[in-house]
This record gives sequence, C-alpha cells and structure tokens, in this order.
Amino acid sequence: MGNIVGIDIGSVALSIALIDQKGTVVESFYRFHQGAIADTLRSMLSGIDINLVGGIATTQSGPDILKDIERFDTQIAMIAAVKKYHNQVGSILFVGGENFGLITFNKHGEYERFRSNSSCAAGTGSFLDQQAKRLNLKSIETLSTVAFCNQINTPKIATRCAVFAKTDLIHAQQEGYSVGQISDGLCEGLAKNVIDTLIPDSNIHPPLILAGGVSMNSAVVKHFRNLLQTEPVIGEHSHLYGAIGAALLYMEQTAPTPLAAKSWDDLFVQENREKIYGYPPLRLTLSDYPDFSTNSNYFYKPVNNAAEIEVDIYRPLQKKEKVYLGIDIGSTSTKAVLINRQNDVLIGLYTQTSGQPLRAVQGLFEALDHIAKNQACEFVFDGVGTTGSGRKFIGRIINADLIIDEITAHARAAFELNNESDTIIEIGGQDAKFTTLQNGMVTSSVMNNVCAAGTGSFIEEQAVKLGVSLTDYAGRAINTPSPVSSDRCTVFMERDINNYLTEGYSVDEVLASVLHSVCENYLSKVAVEAAIGQNICFQGATARNRALVAAFEHRLNKPIFVSKFCHLTGALGSALILAENAVQESAFRGLALCHEHIPVENEVCELCHNNCKINKVTVQGETVAFGFLCGRDYDTKHYVGSTKKQYDLITERSLVFPLPKKPAAFKKKVTIGIPNALYLAEEMPLWKYFFATLGVETVTSENLKNAVKSGKKLTGAEFCAPINAFFGHVQYLVDKCD
Repeated sequence: MGNIVGIDIGSVALSIALIDQKGTVVESFYRFHQGAIADTLRSMLSGIDINLVGGIATTQSGPDILKDIERFDTQIAMIAAVKKYHNQVGSILFVGGENFGLITFNKHGEYERFRSNSSCAAGTGSFLDQQAKRLNLKSIETLSTVAFCNQINTPKIATRCAVFAKTDLIHAQQEGYSVGQISDGLCEGLAKNVIDTLIPDSNIHPPLILAGGVSMNSAVVKHFRNLLQTEPVIGEHSHLYGAIGAALLYMEQTAPTPLAAKSWDDLFVQENREKIYGYPPLRLTLSDYPDFSTNSNYFYKPVNNAAEIEVDIYRPLQKKEKVYLGIDIGSTSTKAVLINRQNDVLIGLYTQTSGQPLRAVQGLFEALDHIAKNQACEFVFDGVGTTGSGRKFIGRIINADLIIDEITAHARAAFELNNESDTIIEIGGQDAKFTTLQNGMVTSSVMNNVCAAGTGSFIEEQAVKLGVSLTDYAGRAINTPSPVSSDRCTVFMERDINNYLTEGYSVDEVLASVLHSVCENYLSKVAVEAAIGQNICFQGATARNRALVAAFEHRLNKPIFVSKFCHLTGALGSALILAENAVQESAFRGLALCHEHIPVENEVCELCHNNCKINKVTVQGETVAFGFLCGRDYDTKHYVGSTKKQYDLITERSLVFPLPKKPAAFKKKVTIGIPNALYLAEEMPLWKYFFATLGVETVTSENLKNAVKSGKKLTGAEFCAPINAFFGHVQYLVDKCD
C-alpha cells in the first residue's frame, strides 16, 4: 500500500516507475505509445497490483487522462530524480522524443538556468526514429547498435531537417556508405545539433547527467563524449527520471493512502471519441482548374537506369522542329520543356532526380532522342538553358547557352501563362518560394528556411505511409473535412497523423489535414500574406494536387490560377528567356550525351580553408569541375582571391558629404553605444553623424569578430544567426558606453 506510481507521458514514449518509501525503484516500464496513450497506459498499469499503491503522480507534460492524481512540473520532477541518484550535478542534458534542453547548476548545486530547442524536431528522438524506418531497421535500438559499432568515417547528414536528411541518406547510399556508417553519421549530426543549440561554446558545467530516451542511445552518447570532451554520467534509470521524480515529489508532500479506486479502469477519465473537424470539406469553387490531358502521354524507362520519365507531347511534331530546350534540375525532380519559335509548348518531360542530376538529364535526352526517332522528327536546337539547384553543374556539362536562376525562370513562365499574375505560390520538393510581380517583373521573392515542413516531399512521404498513390491523393482528399494538425515540423505533423488515425479519423480525412498543414505552413513561414495579390499563380508539381489548390483557395478566399504546365514552369521559363535572347548559334553538345558514360568524380580542394567539395567530370575530352567557392578554374592550381573592388556607396557618399570631424571634446558627458547589427549596420553612418552633430560621443562594435559565437552564449533560446550576432554586439558595448 505504501508504493507510489510515477508516470511521465512523453510525446512518443510513456514511462512508469513504482517506488517504495525509501525511494527505491521496485518496478519500471517504458514503452512507445504510437499516439494510443490511454490504451498503452492501461496495458502498462495492468502489470501493477493496485492494492499495493498508495498514491499516483504524473508530470505535466502529458494529457489529463487520469483522475485523483497529483501533477508536478516536468523540470522539477527531473531535477528531483537526478539529485536522488547523483551526489554531484553540474548540468542535466535531456533529449526526448520532441524536445531537448539543458539545465545548469552553480557550484553550490543550485538551479541556474534552463535552455531548450525551438519547435523543430532536429536533434530529438523522433528524428532518429523516422530515419531508422527509412533505413529499414527493425527499431531505434538497432540503429543505435549498428551506429555504435561503426569504427570508420561517416557521411555528412543534414540533421537540421528530417526531409532534407532523406536526400542525404540517398546520396550516402549511392556513394557506398554502409548502414552502420549512415546511422553513425545521423547520431553524430544529432549530437552536434544539440550542442550547437544548447552549448555553443562547448563549455559544460561538469558533471554532465544525461536524461531522456535518447540517453539510452550509445552512439549519441559516444558523440556527446567526443564533442564535449567530458564523460557523460548515465544512470540506470536515466530514461525514467521524469516518472521517478514525480513519485519522489509526491512522497515529499503527501502521505501514502489507499486508493479509492478498486481497479485501474476506475481512474481513467471517460474519453470523448467524437470527431472534431477544424476544416470544412475541400472544394474548388472560385478557381478554374486545368485539364492536364495531352496529345500523347506515356512513361519512358531510360536504359541508363535513371528514374522513369513522364512524357507529354502537347502538339503534333513536324519533320524538322527548330526548338528551344529549357531544363530545370531540382533537388527532387528534373524537368525539360521544348518550345518552338512561336513559344508553343511541344514536349514536356518530368522525372525524379534521385540524387543524381547528371543521370536524370541524360535520361531526359534519351527520351527526346527516342521521340525524334519514333516520330521521324529532327530537332534543331536554337538554344538550351538550365535553371534550378543543379543549373550550374549541368549547364557546364551540356554547354548550356544560358544559366538562369529559378526565380526569374518561374516569373517569366507565370507572366506568359497569365499576364495578370501578381503573386506566385511555388511549392517544390524540398523548398517553397513566394514571389510578387508587377507587369511580369519580380518585385520581391522569399524562400523558406532550412525546413521542409510544407513542401512536396512531405506530402509524398505521408501518402506513402498511408498507402495512397500521389495520383489518387487529390481524389481522396477532395470533398473531405479534416482535423487540424501541426504546421511546425514534418516530424510533429507525422505525430499528429498517427494520433488522428488512432482516434478513428479516416485516411481520407488525414490526407486532407496534411494539405491544410502544408498550406498553413507556407502562409505563416514563407509568404508575406499582406503582399498576396488578386491574381495568384500556383506553380510546381504540387499544384497538380487539386485538393491542395482547394486548401489555398479556402484559406485565402481568392481564385487560384493553375496552368496545365504548372509542374514544368521552371523549364518553360528558361526556354522562353532563351527565345527572347535569340542566341545566334547554340553551343549545346547535343542529345548524343545520353549515350556517353560520364562518371562524376568527387574531390576536396585543400588550397584554402574552404575545403570545397568538387564535382569533376570529363565530357568530350574537356574537364568540367564545379563547386569552387573562390571561383577558380580547375586548371588554376592556386587560390583565387577576390581582386575586383566593389563599389562602396558609403565611401562614395563621404566624398560628397563628408562626415564632421571628431571634436576635441564632446559637449555632452555621455557615450552612446551603437551595435553594428541588423538594420543599425546599414544606418551606422546616419547615427554617427546625428550624434556627432549633437556633440555626443559614440562607440560602435564595427570591429567585433565572432559576434554570432559570443551571442550564442547569451541567448536563452534558439535564435537565428542575425539575432545571435545582435546579442554579441550589445555585449561587446556594455562596458564601453553609458
């Protein structure tokens, strides 16, 4: 009767500790709940005799599903458990399913401060769980084991985002890295991300106690040890500290008494399983959606093992076609468009990049060559242009006549397709852009940060997980109401999806919820909603999802223009710009490149500290290399510094309007500090002139170096680099001004 049950309901796992009056753990349970919290808790509690329990306590992290219990702050509970099992505590590093944090103590063992991550799953257990599934590993324990056993080099994995990590996993597998190396790279990246967020100067208060589910991951612990140069302390119950601490706090405040409940079921709050919808059925009422039918549509499989290509032939082909070829090499897909001299779209090609842009482009050339032979048509190329993330690398290899940035290319296509367009919503595979136009000219453009929530890859992943093909997605989500799910992070969105399926929502309702999340994420994190005009053009392959267009129409209450070429607009824009520039004679190497074996070699340039990763190919006897940050050619065997002097507006202005000379003595006995950061960096001459005119002395932080690094030591939360730098600049000035 005197035992206390402590419960900690986390975002992905549930832990229970049964402790006696001496604070000893008698029994413990730890299990992933997969969103079915109540059912998992019932199952776990059934292993404990309720007649031996004199009290129940939980942390405040979980939902209220039990009655007649005591609830305690999660941080306080964790500290109580750590201090119970460890005589000395300098810091507690907690890494759980969806969050991580650092609690530090002073030399007297008193609480000092707490710092945690932002609403991003990078560096959390959920991130590793998702990657374990991608690697087809049985469990997170298996990932930990194979990663810990790896003794050789690891690939660099983008642990800042779960979706970007997927691309790096594909690259690493193609480069021959083993599952063990990739798993170890993931664990190393996670450890680096946690340290960069919480301990930017790598200065930790020892001893360091690890807590949370990730503390059981031996590979992550190994990397914490190496990166922090300290030995983390891991207790036997490190993953249960929340539950143990809640039970210990209960014992401090309340004497054990027999429970009124006779069974565990009596303690559960009656659940309301009624479905709650946050959005009405998805319908297109204001927008005219296009007919994507073509003159001919089929899929072509290249012989070079590139991904399958979707071929659309929009017009009958003449025996000899003078054409412009635009190619858009994106992170997830590669597209090509052929237009004639009248700007009519003749052919559209769409394929997956699969981490191999050169192979993808060769596949497109092979498909064009196949069309020419099958239809007895000769293509005469008046010009070839590239755009997208791989535009420079591919452009050099194929000898493109123009290499065009994707914002310009998409804007040109939007104006061609609808000359009244004033806003472009573009959602790609791993990025999203928001562009405003005036008379076809770009007036502003914003790209999403390093987060893939709200991109095409996320939609594709959820479709695969729910067993729905992308071609069926729109049909199943349209006319369907849906609940509200997180728009913050792909990992958190996935958690909500699991919960909704557990609560009885249909797959179709969850599919619709995903689209609303993508829409909300785009409008809150990428677009400037106040700048959205009346003529919205939705571009990118995601616009082929009729239900997603309906989600934007519902949210904005405006018609959305979608072209039948929406998935090809980057390539189309490149072709149109080529036609306008009227290239006299194309330098294009020709479609025959599809038959050549062009191996891509990787090497690292060590001529300076940039250590650029160089992609090198030899094509038609010419060596083409790409990736030099300094801009040198491959044959130049020395570092090339920037010798071109840039036009300095401030210097030129000072020649016309010279600043007042510094007076021998200032009239005012006060010194004002001006941080050389954010907008103040641009306005520095103004404020120096202003205060000098008033006779007030100023001091600036213009000579400060490593502002970001010093600022990270001061911030109590995870900020972007400019804000971290601002903190550093202010700290630099604190003792230099009044």
